[in-house]
Amino acid sequence: MKFQYSHLSSGQFESLVIHLCYELLGFATETFSEGKDGGRDSRFEGRANLYPSTAEPWTGVTIIQAKHTSAYNKKFSDGEFFGTASSEVDGEIPKIARLIKSDSLRNYFLFSNRKLPANASSTIRDYIASQTGLHSSNIGLVGVEQFENYFKIFKHIPENVGLNPFDMPLNIEPDELAEIIVSLKSNLKAINKADIGRKIVRVSFERKNQINNLSGPYGNTIKKKIGEMYQVQDFLAMPENEALQQLYMQSAEELAAKVCVLQSPGQKFDVVLEKIIELLLERDTDLRSNKTLTRLMIYYMYYHCDIGEEDAAATEQKCAP
Repeated sequence: MKFQYSHLSSGQFESLVIHLCYELLGFATETFSEGKDGGRDSRFEGRANLYPSTAEPWTGVTIIQAKHTSAYNKKFSDGEFFGTASSEVDGEIPKIARLIKSDSLRNYFLFSNRKLPANASSTIRDYIASQTGLHSSNIGLVGVEQFENYFKIFKHIPENVGLNPFDMPLNIEPDELAEIIVSLKSNLKAINKADIGRKIVRVSFERKNQINNLSGPYGNTIKKKIGEMYQVQDFLAMPENEALQQLYMQSAEELAAKVCVLQSPGQKFDVVLEKIIELLLERDTDLRSNKTLTRLMIYYMYYHCDIGEEDAAATEQKCAP
């Protein structure tokens, strides 16, 4: 299960790291505490359970650091994190050197909710080794890719620290939908409203709302946009927009899959739709610049039965809006 780690608090991220270290190192892993320099570190002393391997585990004192960022899609190789004199990694070098002398530090473990390609991992570990005297094999770096791999093995950890994927925005990419929205905005005037008479084929809207636990007031809000939805339907149906039709289908399919996996039992579908809209607006500047059309497109996906459940019996009874 993927989490949107940027939406965790620093405390939640630290808790996630500690519980992972319970598995990789051992239950002697200490909780994060503030050091004399204001930084927050954790510590483990002894023989590691699994890291870096069961054949040759770390021994001695391991210092653990968790560096969380609320920014989306960041990397270990970003200049503010590594590679410049003012970067976070460079700022830790003097601390590591002091701990080697004062605490017999033998291993250094750095966790961050950033992407960590293999080549960047080798470069950063080699740099820390050259600056501190630690061997590169005694330096561990964990980014979001490895977090996902670990949580496939230690599936209990997110639950143990009280994380629910749906408590955070859905992890989706907005690029395809943004392309449709931008094109739709520039072509709305070309759609002749007088020619719009086709009905959107769907199951009973009221029945669909019952199945999905969508509230009456929210359903009424969607119904107020029906006239504009016909414009969306006509725009997507234009032969010259075949490429955009494909993008729409891909976007709708992705959203439908995410919703099926992440919706909590008994949860109002109002919340689902609002979280989707919130994330899309947050992730993409084009969508933020077209908030009304973005909301209309999500309403259309729901009304058109591209997202949300519909029962088999109801599909036999198509009806007008």
